[in-house]
Amino acid sequence: MFFKYIFQRFRFQKGISPLIATILLIVVSVAIIGIILSWGKGFTNDSFSKASSIEVYTESETGFYLNIKSSINGRSLLEYKPPYGSPYTSITITGYSLLGNSNINPLEPPVTILSNQSATLDHGILGDSLDLVLYLDNSQMITKPDLFQTVKTPLSCPEGYVPVPGNHLYGTMNERGGFCVSKYEMKMDANGDGKGNLVADYPDCNTGSLTYNTYSYELCPTPGTLVSTPEGSPIARISQTEAIAACAAVGGHLITNDEWMTIARNIEQVPSNWSTGVVGEGYLPRGNSSSSGAMEGFDELSGTTKRTLTLTNGEVIWDLAGNVWQWTSDTIQRKDQPDGFNNADDSNFTTGFDYFDYSKGGGEAQYISSDNLGNTTLEYKDLFLLTSNNYNAADNGVGRIYTYSDFGDTSTTVYSFLRGGGWGSGTNAGVLGLRLNFTPGGRGSVVGLRCVQ
Repeated sequence: MFFKYIFQRFRFQKGISPLIATILLIVVSVAIIGIILSWGKGFTNDSFSKASSIEVYTESETGFYLNIKSSINGRSLLEYKPPYGSPYTSITITGYSLLGNSNINPLEPPVTILSNQSATLDHGILGDSLDLVLYLDNSQMITKPDLFQTVKTPLSCPEGYVPVPGNHLYGTMNERGGFCVSKYEMKMDANGDGKGNLVADYPDCNTGSLTYNTYSYELCPTPGTLVSTPEGSPIARISQTEAIAACAAVGGHLITNDEWMTIARNIEQVPSNWSTGVVGEGYLPRGNSSSSGAMEGFDELSGTTKRTLTLTNGEVIWDLAGNVWQWTSDTIQRKDQPDGFNNADDSNFTTGFDYFDYSKGGGEAQYISSDNLGNTTLEYKDLFLLTSNNYNAADNGVGRIYTYSDFGDTSTTVYSFLRGGGWGSGTNAGVLGLRLNFTPGGRGSVVGLRCVQ
């Protein structure tokens, strides 16, 4: 009726021909449609921001010109093609997140793409369908939902090992598609039957250690071969130096922190690993962390102390959190002891060391920098999960970080990475659990290892 009224008004105006009236009608119609579309776009942006709890960002007009050409194992190829003469000559991406998740993962350094050029973006998100949000340097965002991603994984692994899809974000993607990690903590096979042995099988080598149900590598390091089996007592009282050599002796290497974080972020993206069945909500199990000793790989446990976690390819890994702390091959140079995590206060100073929740300090910049760790910088991706940098150990099961040294040789400035937690760590255990207070030669009755092939 509105358009009919407009047409009649123009038609019967004196001196206006039917052709002119028709042209004017078209102009008015286009203007009205533009108003409706503009209103619709604003409604969509406003609805999205409220739904995702991101109220300070708006969808970017430049996003229309950014195409994702391909995506594989956490790396996407981006192409930026604005039209000729467009004022948008470049685009800078400073961070990313999952659609509907307000956590922003910073890009270090940011990625800038010039007009009619392309660049790779390592975001570490794995899955057949990728819902990606990109954040720009002008407080805007680009949403890219339902993107197809190819995920490769090793086709086969040695017995006792499981394949882990590689992740470009951590440099663990290779021609094999990833790596093979021991399904269980490493055990000692004394008689060559391919199965780990119990502490009781080494009575002369474990004086004083039987109560922990761990094989003391320090007291009896030579007999047997390292194996990954559900049977047997996990190896403990092994130094990082010895762990590196022990994994090399069976044709592999001690797990690296990049490989550990590849597994942790993979586990994070499996809904069934979360207590609620929703990624990022509830808690991740912290393994055997509330008992009097290490366990073999038969009793799976349940709830907060469940010992098994599932990878995106359906493979199951045991005791990544809890049971015994596990060495990685990484070390960190600390010229001065940090006051605390992210230079925070020492309010958690207790029993000789500092521990900090991953939520302490808040914000995306709460990771350790070279300012208080000498030559080494731990980046955001080295410490945090994809879905949040504000998890609490007690509520979310991710573990805590220890930074104060009162173990080993305090005269050294080199400390090693221990991850996961032990049988008595309680809420300090978790897939992100991290100790930076052991030296490479340090030992502990609750410190073991995991190998990679």
